Amino acid sequence: MATFRIRYSGDYEFEGQSLSEVVPVMYRRKWANDFPCPDEGGYMRRTAIDMCEWNKGTYYYDSRSSFADSMVRNGMLERVSYMD
Repeated sequence: MATFRIRYSGDYEFEGQSLSEVVPVMYRRKWANDFPCPDEGGYMRRTAIDMCEWNKGTYYYDSRSSFADSMVRNGMLERVSYMD
């Protein structure tokens, strides 16, 4: 397990096994009453567009891992620590 920090809609951290867990964490934070996400692809697309408008970065949303990698490249997601 590791701790990750999201720098979008305020800074917050979550614990997970991989960066790709960012999508359900972000969705749950915004839409807690509608979890799991009924349209994850649509959610990633809308969020990628919003992030692109906010910091002019390039975001891919064809999968959880490419979305997370895009967030890392644009400074929106980072690994803070590792846990045993």
